[in-house]
Amino acid sequence: MFLAGIISLIVLPQSLLAISCNFEVDFCEWKQNATDILQWIRDNGSELLKYAPMYDHTLNGKGYYLFIHNLSASLPNHTARLSTILQTATSANQCFSFWYHMYGPSIGTLSLKVQQEGRPEELLWTRTGTNGNQWRWAFHTIPPQNKHFQLIFEASLGAGIGDIAIDDVSVVGGECDTQGLCSFEADSCQYTSPGMLSWNRLIANMSNRPVTDHTTETTEGHFMLADTSAEILQSSHALLVSPVQEPMEASGCFQFWFQMNGDHPGTLNVYVEEETQRKLKKWSMNTGQDQMWNLGSVTIQTAHTWKLMFEAIGGGAPVSHIAIDDVKLDHTECPEIGACDFERDLCSWKNVLNPKLDSMDWDWSNGQTPSSFKGPEVDNTKKDPQGHYMFVDFEALRIDDVAWLLSEHFPPTKGSCLSFYYSTNISEQLMHGVLKVFRYQMDQESVIWEAKGTQSKEWWPINITMESSTVFQIGFGAVKSNKAEVGYVAIDDIMYNRGVNCHGIQTDGAIWGSSHQTAGIVASVIIVLAVVVSLTVGLVYWQKKQNSSPGSLSRQFGFDNLFYRSQN
Repeated sequence: MFLAGIISLIVLPQSLLAISCNFEVDFCEWKQNATDILQWIRDNGSELLKYAPMYDHTLNGKGYYLFIHNLSASLPNHTARLSTILQTATSANQCFSFWYHMYGPSIGTLSLKVQQEGRPEELLWTRTGTNGNQWRWAFHTIPPQNKHFQLIFEASLGAGIGDIAIDDVSVVGGECDTQGLCSFEADSCQYTSPGMLSWNRLIANMSNRPVTDHTTETTEGHFMLADTSAEILQSSHALLVSPVQEPMEASGCFQFWFQMNGDHPGTLNVYVEEETQRKLKKWSMNTGQDQMWNLGSVTIQTAHTWKLMFEAIGGGAPVSHIAIDDVKLDHTECPEIGACDFERDLCSWKNVLNPKLDSMDWDWSNGQTPSSFKGPEVDNTKKDPQGHYMFVDFEALRIDDVAWLLSEHFPPTKGSCLSFYYSTNISEQLMHGVLKVFRYQMDQESVIWEAKGTQSKEWWPINITMESSTVFQIGFGAVKSNKAEVGYVAIDDIMYNRGVNCHGIQTDGAIWGSSHQTAGIVASVIIVLAVVVSLTVGLVYWQKKQNSSPGSLSRQFGFDNLFYRSQN
């Protein structure tokens, strides 16, 4: 791999080599406009700059990186741009990779763009909102450019509480590996739709489409959509095919968010096709979900290369659609419905991006990693500083700020047990209302539980029986109502025992599957059994997830830290 990297460097244009940079010495060949109000700052975790990352990626310590910094108190409507010098035209694919750090309760968007001379800018990659206290790896294939061009980083800070930083930018000849996560915001991520009747990458600005996308929760966000109206897909189907994926001999999880409107939207099938042309149906749904984005997941285990296929079949309704958004492939087992220990990521839980509902985000961290924001010293899962949790630092919030963490949609229930652990160090006199659990349905929230009268850094177990006659979501709300409120609230190890209340009594009967979900019958039975034994095997499962770190992928291509250190 090292030799291949050196060969790729030799064949790269010298201008592209010049933009590869770890920022240990200077900005290399990256430039910004000195008149911009919002500036990129080169720093090494200095305590003088509030909310800057406290460690870099290159040296995992006091090395340097670039981050955006407000020169005034708050600049939510400004962006910071960082551009390469003008690059010569290229005739082959180049793989551009970098590491980014997006952390804090109120940050905006980081985007990567390309602009050819005389042409509009083209979006290549984008992320919005906090991504936790961790450097994360990103990459994108830069296709051949037939004119001089520039690559551009563009960032905005939202309310400015937090950081957006980049480090270890590199260019390697050849096409990048397949993306493991796709929001369809920049492009279709090499998903293709063969045939006359196709899926299309769209935004929510017309009829017979989702009201918003799932990623950004706005009308400008993108998704893939198949029009299943009677006149379009009456007796046919449309396929959406992923790029070829590497073999997965150990079980992995493919997750996606889908929407099916109307009473008869048709059928959405998910297939896995191996290199051997053996195509297996792994998941199916033909029940209308109105305008809700719902979570689907498929367990993947193959001995050969494989592709995933979404198949949309019309259901005869005059006007209907099926939409897909935020597809993700993880090399770990699929989590149970509503469950999360936060060791790897947020599972199916999500920070609300709609400003009408909240103004701040919950964040993801652990007690060991240096941070400008304060949370528990240890998590509940591992009882260890390396264990992760979700938290809100009230010192970073303003009065009346609200942070919501929202679940996937759950079906109606006569009684299902929600269990979790929470920790806080807020004084007892100020505890009222700072942490709430609510049921969210029909755009209305009902408070089910709130923390009261406890000041302790220990983790406290809570069990709540959830009841609802309609589809609903569960939310954790953190609210700052008094300027004296400082400290944190944190949650960990969420479990949802579907159809069984907190007294262990089955309440919903045989609700686990129907003829509408071919694969759902078996999967739901597995869920029931898994919930029963989850307390026994949970730690083994969590440890297995922790051992599969996202950072382990960082050696596939690009410059690793050892290469950077040898150069310096």
